Formats: sequence, structure tokens, C-alpha cells
Amino acid sequence: MKALSLSIILLFLCGQSFAQFQGDVFRSRNDAKVIGYGGKEKTLAWAGGINSPQFAMGDLNQDGREDLVIYERGYGPRTFLATSNGEYKYSPQYEASFAPHFYNPSYYTNGYLKLIDYNKDNIPDLFAYGYFGCTAYTGYYDSSVLKFKQYKEVRYDDPNSPGSTISIFVNSPDIPGFEDIDNDGDIDFLSYGFGGNTITWYKNCAKEKGMPFDSIIICVEDDCWGKTVQDTARTHRLHTSCPQYFRTCKRSSAKTTHSGNTLCLIDMDKDGDYDYLNGNISYTDIQYLKNGRSEFGGVDTIIAQDTSWGGSSGNKDVFMPNMPAAFYVDIDHDGDKDLVFSPVDETTLENYKSAAFYENTSTTSVPNFVFRTDTFLVDKMIDKGYGCYPVFYDFNKDGKKDLFIGSDGYYQPTQGRKRSTISYYKNTSTPGNFSFELQTDDFLGLYARDVQGAAIAIGDIDNDTLDDLVIGKTDGTFELYKNTAASAVDSPIWVYSTNALMDPATSKVLDVGDFATPVIYDIDKDGKNDLISGNMIGELYYFNNYSSQAGLVALKEMTKTLGGVNEFDPSRGEGYSVPYIGPMDNTGTDYLVVGTYFGELKRYDGFQSGSVPAKFTMIDSNYSWINARHRAAPAFANVDGDADNLYELVLGNVLGGANFYRQDYKVSVKDINTVELKVSVYPNPAKNDLTVSWTSIGKNKSVIVQLISVTGQNIAAGVYPADQSAAHIDISSLSPGVYYAIVQSQEERVVKPVTILR
Repeated sequence: MKALSLSIILLFLCGQSFAQFQGDVFRSRNDAKVIGYGGKEKTLAWAGGINSPQFAMGDLNQDGREDLVIYERGYGPRTFLATSNGEYKYSPQYEASFAPHFYNPSYYTNGYLKLIDYNKDNIPDLFAYGYFGCTAYTGYYDSSVLKFKQYKEVRYDDPNSPGSTISIFVNSPDIPGFEDIDNDGDIDFLSYGFGGNTITWYKNCAKEKGMPFDSIIICVEDDCWGKTVQDTARTHRLHTSCPQYFRTCKRSSAKTTHSGNTLCLIDMDKDGDYDYLNGNISYTDIQYLKNGRSEFGGVDTIIAQDTSWGGSSGNKDVFMPNMPAAFYVDIDHDGDKDLVFSPVDETTLENYKSAAFYENTSTTSVPNFVFRTDTFLVDKMIDKGYGCYPVFYDFNKDGKKDLFIGSDGYYQPTQGRKRSTISYYKNTSTPGNFSFELQTDDFLGLYARDVQGAAIAIGDIDNDTLDDLVIGKTDGTFELYKNTAASAVDSPIWVYSTNALMDPATSKVLDVGDFATPVIYDIDKDGKNDLISGNMIGELYYFNNYSSQAGLVALKEMTKTLGGVNEFDPSRGEGYSVPYIGPMDNTGTDYLVVGTYFGELKRYDGFQSGSVPAKFTMIDSNYSWINARHRAAPAFANVDGDADNLYELVLGNVLGGANFYRQDYKVSVKDINTVELKVSVYPNPAKNDLTVSWTSIGKNKSVIVQLISVTGQNIAAGVYPADQSAAHIDISSLSPGVYYAIVQSQEERVVKPVTILR
């Protein structure tokens, strides 16, 4: 593919500078083989890790097999194609179908994702939190790719205001239940009320009102479904006279400690009514509540409960801190539905044992659930618990950059905090073939030292020509491991030196606040490597190396806003800046790339001369349209040593996992076209249709037009003759929000922001 000459585009969007020098230079790749312990391949190595997953299943590619969607608050949906029974392949290309419906930042902390065929056309439909309690999207196939078009927000008539409607209520942290409660052929909804005490049955009255079977017409059938009340105790109150209690709750604005619940409806005893598994924000276990409809004259009434359910035979209680949720899906493709449990609260401490699989060893009609593992799918991924900080370094001196990964740590339930380790993967790649083999998951033995936080930097920091290792910790300080090898051509022998680097002149501990993310680089070009670090609030600290003696570490703080870089987000009060400095593509040019809280990579230029200007030049505000979704941590290297010197990128994220990318084509630092392309998008804001037009596009024979979401997902794309001058895009199915229209010829590219309103 010929290198693209890309124009520098500076826009002003939402009060922030937007810059894009290069387009999608790097493309996602999942073919880098990763071998774990015992020679077992991690088949989902680059899927990004798991912390608080929600599981949904549906046929994504119209091949007749149920695929997997994992939705995670704070991260969004991920898509996995089923390759055989119980085996999956991470396939991020299908995520674009979901991205338009999960653009709202509130979905990052709240929300749910359900795939349910409500209209009985054998195509999965989508239910999600939306702006309010529940929004329904109708599924359809486009070129054998499952996509969705908004059907309606699920609402009901307001009895106190004729002509007005009310959205069904779902507490923002909750997961509601979806089943045909009354067995009349249409989907109903169950959700806990405002106080989190009683369950409301939102009956689908489409059949009763003579509407088509694919309609959703809501009637509030029962404000206290199951005749049970949940207070602050683990045990529910059964056979309760609920209406008066419910009215009292509705008048109160105070939430109880139980305002946070998950519902999984399942006819566990196969008596024709729905029992349920209930997760709760106050407890670490799952409660099972048995419905006795037949015993109470056809009225759904909970008659028994197990306050700590642990499989059909009770072989292992579910333990998921906190707010556990159950998902009833045939995840192993053996013809019967299994149960998978996870902690869905974003603030949960658990970050590795976060997917408990209870296999149904019998049938759907007579289930028998047996615990198998609490790291379901997680053990097939690179997953370091919470946070992931990759670094490339040729440790064994074979000419190939090996991969080291540190993190914020694994949750320790007995200690109530995290404990960090470093993984070392040997690079076994050959040109065109990428592969890594795990050597150890506890490099340098950090686990025994109970280190909290392990963001790694490697380089000579004490001026003795040997590369040392610095660890940035959660408390904002730095540990040092000095290299005691005989020479620079030998594999390093890193020996623990100090748990807190300090300025020897002042005895002041080097401290960046919280979540230190160091990189070692000679920023002032004086021949001595300096220490640079990001932190939790998005600053970029610069500690100057002023040592005049080989073997002596002497660093002093110069600034915490190096180059004017600051990724602090006032809406979150966080920034989580993670810097990389060095070559990142075939040009060999050093750039500063900063990973950010919201997952973008920002690239900076203008520092390479060593003058350390007051402000670096940001040339890409979303480099290569890559987005780690939450807390990006980049590392670049030519992993396979190919002749074209094309680079690879490993990108860490908040879930403790990583994604793998490869440079798709060669670029040149001189490929900057100053011709201003004339591109227009209208109407803007748009509603149902968008027109993208171009003039003076040059002599190219074709033009590529793309529409992407703010998370970098490709929503629409097409190739048009240059003399057509315009493209029309149907946007009627897209959710409101900001998108980007990209017009690209062979030599030029323009990016335009587009706002969609409803």
C-alpha cells in the first residue's frame, strides 16, 4: 500500500484542540501468538482483559452459531466469534454495530446490554439503558453483519397525566430482567423500584391491545412482583403486603443500601414460572428466590430463598465482590444453558477471578449447575488484574524486543487491596509472524515484596552505560533496580536498590502524587537520561538527571507540566497520563505519545532538539483513531524485525489487558500536503441523512468516505468516483452524539466533526 500524504487538520471541538496529522496508520491484529505456562496458547491474548463483564449471546455474522458479546461498564462492548463449542476468537470488527448505541459517557459507569429476539424473527435485538431505563433496538443483517436500528424507548402511559408517558424505571447501576412472565408470547420487563426494595412488573400488553406480536406496549402490572421485599438484610421478606410499602418508598427520596440490584430470571425448577437469581450491591453472594405461582392461585409469589446460592448441589457458593450478576446463556454451545457470574459494579475490587462458570451438566429442562472455574475466558487472555503497562526491551540480547507487562495489581481478598507483579514474555517472532512465550508472571519477585503498582521504565539512569529498571508505584513514588551485569551486551541483572528514589541534594522523595508511569529518556539531550512520568491527574513530570558520577542516581524535579502536557479531565477529576517516548514507526523519529484516561493516544512533536520548549506541538489528538476506551498505556517496537521497519503497538488498558496493533503501511515525516481540501458535511447538525461533498480533490480516481464514532469505531465506509463530488449516508439508525466524517484520496485526507441530533 502506498504511503498516504496527510494534511495537518486543526479543528476546535467542544473547547479542546483537535489535531490529526496521520490517519489509521496502525490496524488491530489478533494473530500474534502468545504461549503461556505449560506451552498452552492464550487464544484470547489480545482481547483486553476482564474486570466486570456482562455476557450476551447472538449470531453476529449470520453463520448460524451463537457468538459472544461482553459488555463492561467503563469499557463498552467487545465481540467474539464462536469458532467451535465453547471456543471464541476476539473479533473487534463487529463492535461497530454496538458503538453508536453506547456513545453516551453515562454508559461507561452505568448500563447493561441484552440480546433478546423480542420480535421473533430469529435475529437478536438489543436492549440497553439508553438515556433512561430501557431502549429497544431492532436487529437486522447487513451483508451478514448484525446491526441495530433504534425501535423505541420503552415507556408506559402516565396515569396522572393523560397523553404523557414515563420511561420504565431502572436504577442506573441495576440490571433488569427480560422474560415472558405471563407466557403470552411477548417479552416483559422486571426491574427494582427507586429504593431497591420491590420489583415492578412492566407487562407487555401488545397482545391484549390487539397489536402485532413484534410490538412493545407497556402496562404496569404489579408494583411488587413476587410479593417480596428486600431491606438491608441479606434475607428477603416473603409474603409481604406490598402496595402500602411501595407507596411509602415512592414518596421517599432516600435510597437504601440496596439500590443496586441484578436480576436473572430462570425457571430453575421447571414448574412453569420464573424464579430468579438476585445480586445485590451490599453483598458478595447471589440469592436464589423460588417462585410458587402454582401454590398461590397463579400469582407470582416467592415462597423460598437460598441466601447464598452455590450451584445445584451447593458445591461452591458464588463469591463476587461486589454486586454479583448472573447470566443464563449456552456459553459452551452444548445445547443447554449455563450460568456465568461476574461482579458488575465498576468499583469492584475483584479484577481477575471475575467470571465464574457453572456448567449445566444436564439439560435446559432439568438443569444441574456445577462450578468449573472462576477465571472463565480470563485465563485465555493477557490479564494483569487492574491496569496494564507494557514495555518492550531486548532482555536476552538476541536482537528482538521482548515484552514486559506491569500493572496496578491483582486484588487480594484477604488483604482488601491489590498486589502487583511483572510478566516477562520472550519475543519468539520471525519476520511476518508474531509470537511471544511467557517466561514468568512474577519477574523480579515483586509479589513477595507486596508492591502496589508496577509501571515499568528501562534505561540507564545512573550513567554507567547499563540499563536499569525503574518501577512507578500506585503511591506516586519510584523503585529502582540497578543493573549489575558485566557489560551492556549481557542480559541485565537487575538488583533491588531502593523503594523510593530521591533527590540526593535535598533528600526529597521523587513523588508525582498517585499512579506513577515513568519513562527514561534524555529529554534535554545532554547525554544523560532523565526520568519523565505521568500520574493520576494527567500531569507530565520531568526529573532532570544532574549526576556527574557514574553509578550515582541524582534526579531533581524540574516541572510537572513538561511541554505543556496535561491530560486532566475536570469532569472526572482524573487524567491518567502514560507517556511513551521514542521511535514508533518506520521513520525512526522520536515522538512523545501519551495514553489518556478516555483511551486516546495523543502524539507530540517539537522536543527532539533538546531545547525542552515550554509547549510541545500536539500533532495527533487521537493517534491512528486508536482508543483503548479507558486508561491507555502504549508501547511501540518493531517486534518481528521486518525489513520495512514497520512497528507494532501493544496497548494496555484499565482492565489489566492489552490489544495488539501493527503499522499498516510505511509513512514519511515529509509526507505533509499543504493543499487545503475543500470538504463539506451538511446538514450539520444532522438527523436522518448526511451529505459529504468534496471539490478540488486532485487527480485521484476514487475517494474513500468514512463515518467513525468518537471511540474510533467505523460506522460507515464507501469508495466513490472522484468526479461524483458527494456521498449520501443514511444515519437514521445512529444515536445522537458527535461523530467524524473522513474524506480521503490517495494523497490527502480531511476530517470533519458531525453532530447528530434527534
